Amino acid sequence: MRRRYAVPGLRYKRLPKPGPRLLHGDPITYDRIMDTMRAVVLDEYGGNLQLRDVPIPEPAHDEVLLRVRACAVDRFDLAIRAGGRERADLPHILGHEIAGEVARAGAGVTGWKNGDRVAATLYLVCGTCRWCLRGRETICEAFRGHVGVNIPGGYAEYVTMPARNLVRLPGNIDFPAGSILANAIGTPFHALTARMRLAPGERLVVTGAGGGVGLHAIQLGWLLGASVMAVDIGDEKAAAMSRLGADAVVDPTVDDLELSIREWTDGKGADAVLELVGPATMPSTLAGLSKGGRMVIVGSHTGSTWTIDPGSIYRNEWEIKGSRNVSVDELATVVDLVARDVIKPMVAEVRPLADAEELHQRVRDGRVIGRDVLVP
Repeated sequence: MRRRYAVPGLRYKRLPKPGPRLLHGDPITYDRIMDTMRAVVLDEYGGNLQLRDVPIPEPAHDEVLLRVRACAVDRFDLAIRAGGRERADLPHILGHEIAGEVARAGAGVTGWKNGDRVAATLYLVCGTCRWCLRGRETICEAFRGHVGVNIPGGYAEYVTMPARNLVRLPGNIDFPAGSILANAIGTPFHALTARMRLAPGERLVVTGAGGGVGLHAIQLGWLLGASVMAVDIGDEKAAAMSRLGADAVVDPTVDDLELSIREWTDGKGADAVLELVGPATMPSTLAGLSKGGRMVIVGSHTGSTWTIDPGSIYRNEWEIKGSRNVSVDELATVVDLVARDVIKPMVAEVRPLADAEELHQRVRDGRVIGRDVLVP
């Protein structure tokens, strides 16, 4: 029998203990911080990334200056770079998945000292509206955007951000792993617990399960007691998904996805679907839902239009919800799970800032199993 371990409010199973971690990083001192830093700068939408010296920013009221020790790279960075829906002021420094050490606290900041190790959330929120006060800052009424979009990001040696975004990072989590906690692990944690309320014994389908968010969704689904069908393309991703606990693996370019779900559930349909792909898979996954099933939509990189018969929703009493990122309190729980080796952060390549262009190409090509990380 598998043992279950206590995290308040959760019932879950433990994964095998992961292997050695990477790049713990040597401690640094903050007696003197130089005037300039190295940063990867975007000068024009769709243009090349440039590594250059830029001024080190000063923390404003209620902000901290972080020494960036790791910043993960993901598909959202490419969308910003292309000048899509989220547009940054140029020139701009990308990077929203950040871990580092406090280098200087701005006025009004308490509870943090130089050298504190931290992970960080990426949303710029007020902390005082009705949603923030309920712990749902992901839908803050005064939402100001994202780190790495609306303010400079972590493709640099230093970054400033609100102190409210920080969560303490224990010494047994290295910085590359720490950088992916909020987005790659926190996002599916929020989706599966707060939004889907996944229960033990349920059947969960995860699309895009071979990517950075999806591989952690598999682990979390298994942890919460569900059986998991992982959906993605290619043998390498199939192997990774199986290794991390997927009970079934489907390549939708080879197999009929709806039929595969029906066969896997003995014709009953899946209890829940975590959609990370969008319209390319949504018709099949919705058709594969059981009566009373839930679909939670986190990502849609395959388009913005989806046609659905409203009658099928009310006849089956389906629930279709959105979910975005993670709260600071939820991130603290994610940190605890990783610190106790219950969840394994899937870090792929760890590279210097000079390799940012190459890591972006790896994302475009779909070659990343987990998350690539830049280390200034």
